[in-house]
Amino acid sequence: MRLEVLLGGLENPEASVRLDVVRVLGMLDETLALDRLRERYHAETDPAVKEAIAWAGKRLYQAQQAGYSTVDEIFRYFGVDREIENMPDATEAEMMKKLQDHLDRDLLNMQQRAAKRKAGMAAAAALGGMMMGGTSMGMMALSGAMQPGAEAASSSMDVRPQIGTKRAPATAPSNASIDVWAKRLRDAAMPEMREQAALELSQLNNPKALPFLAAAFVGDSAPKVRQAAQRHGKVLYWSTVYWEMEQDGSLVQEMARRAAEVGKTITAPGAAASDAPPTPGPTAAAAPSQPSPGTEPPPVDVADILRKAKEGREARKRKH
Repeated sequence: MRLEVLLGGLENPEASVRLDVVRVLGMLDETLALDRLRERYHAETDPAVKEAIAWAGKRLYQAQQAGYSTVDEIFRYFGVDREIENMPDATEAEMMKKLQDHLDRDLLNMQQRAAKRKAGMAAAAALGGMMMGGTSMGMMALSGAMQPGAEAASSSMDVRPQIGTKRAPATAPSNASIDVWAKRLRDAAMPEMREQAALELSQLNNPKALPFLAAAFVGDSAPKVRQAAQRHGKVLYWSTVYWEMEQDGSLVQEMARRAAEVGKTITAPGAAASDAPPTPGPTAAAAPSQPSPGTEPPPVDVADILRKAKEGREARKRKH
């Protein structure tokens, strides 16, 4: 649920809708809504909504002073900060690129040698067949031997080193029915059942559950249910915002900004054309990027590259 969509509810002609929106904002500690709540407080005519705005505004101001941020919590909860932390810096990235180039060349050489061995074995078998008198069969085998090796052409190996830990994938909001769990959250006699209902509503990942969770956060008689309602309500909201940030590209942009602050680089989509590498012309495109036959690439000390990468990571940890 985009914040602007949520804030739009503050202008709804129905006082009950405005009340729900204010309660949701207060439950979420959405500090970005503070200015809009201040504006709405002066224009609000319904006493109950105005009282709720005062309550939510106080909560949001305290959260702002404490440095709370929805985006910070999203990056923490879904492991985005952890992914940024484990990304290589410029020096380490260059070392890992050299390692990858070395591994790619090794793989290519292995495939070429395998193809040559297969062709040689097939040709030998064909010649043997012709010597035994099977001229027709031998010629067929020889013809097959002249074709590129299928296995060598199609084989692939994922040898790229995996650096760090990846963030959790974003999940699209759902339209799953929330009626059963919303009723249980409101009416169940046992606090444990209402607490479980709050969890189930969050896992359904339907933003329509937010007003029900906010109502429990404000009005439930059991402190642990109120805490569960806020905790699971925030997770539901974070999940929705996280998905929307990934879809509109703002997630990668924010990741790039935060990575730059710690000396790392992420290429965000939509970079300027002048920043992109030049597009090769027809001649360059036709030339395969591989070593010439008979030439060996310069030796690469893989152990030294890995050692330097490890030292770089340890140095960064000591700085922090």
